[in-house]
Amino acid sequence: MYRRILVPIDGSEAAENAIPHALDLAETYDAALYTVSVVDTSEREDGDKREAMFEEYERESKEMVEDVIRRAEARDVRTTAGSIAEGKPHRAILRYAVDQDIDLIVMGTYGQRGILRPLRRSVTEKVVRRATVPVVTVRLQEREEE
Repeated sequence: MYRRILVPIDGSEAAENAIPHALDLAETYDAALYTVSVVDTSEREDGDKREAMFEEYERESKEMVEDVIRRAEARDVRTTAGSIAEGKPHRAILRYAVDQDIDLIVMGTYGQRGILRPLRRSVTEKVVRRATVPVVTVRLQEREEE
């Protein structure tokens, strides 16, 4: 049913929670797991600042991608080298999905709390609304009150 599964990663807890689900689905369907990290360059920055931001994020993204690949290999799940994209996150994710002929997108969402919730929810909601393939969303588990 699914041959290519995409899990967008950004280092957030929400994205981290989606990875095991993506691995489970890839294992179940004997599908290849694709990863993409997006550098949000929609904000206007000067050239030097943008370049420095991209270089730092690229380094961090490579580490995240390598971690996903290690986890996939431990479960005998096929993976790709991963990719780093630029632009508005939802557009870059959707473009990558089309370019790579992705069958399923698995991504995290934030729960009811957290400062980053509106931003992440916005990206996930835009992907869900505009994707031409199914999107599985994995909710960020809320922490118990102390």
